[in-house]
Formats: sequence, C-alpha cells, structure tokens
Amino acid sequence: MLRIAVQSKGRLFEDTMSLLAEAGIKVSTSKRTLLVQSADFPIEVLYLRDDDIPQCVATGVTDLGIVGRNEY
Repeated sequence: MLRIAVQSKGRLFEDTMSLLAEAGIKVSTSKRTLLVQSADFPIEVLYLRDDDIPQCVATGVTDLGIVGRNEY
C-alpha cells in the first residue's frame, strides 16, 4: 500500500485533490479524517500540516509527500 501525505488545508489542498482525481484516484476529502484509503487503488492519503510532511517522509511514515516550494 502506497501512503501519500498531503496538506490538510491550504493552497495546495485543492490542487492536490484535483491531481489525484485526474489520475482516477478517488479519496474522501473530509477535513476531520487523518487517514483515508482510496476505494479503487492501493493508496492511503494522510492529511497533515504542511510543516509535518517532510519529516513524515524522512522517517518513513509516508512513502511520499506533496508540499510547496517553501518546505524542505
């Protein structure tokens, strides 16, 4: 199962959800849910604060993360 960390809110949230939808990946966009599994792919989406995403990728909590250029 592939785990992707995305921003739970902010500028990139809508763009990321659109990108996943365009790729055919359907996930719930509930603001109160931390972890959501895709109904049609072996993918989990973890909704986090943008500051936390690089650390989660570095420590192996998630396989990849989508962040803006302001995060390292």
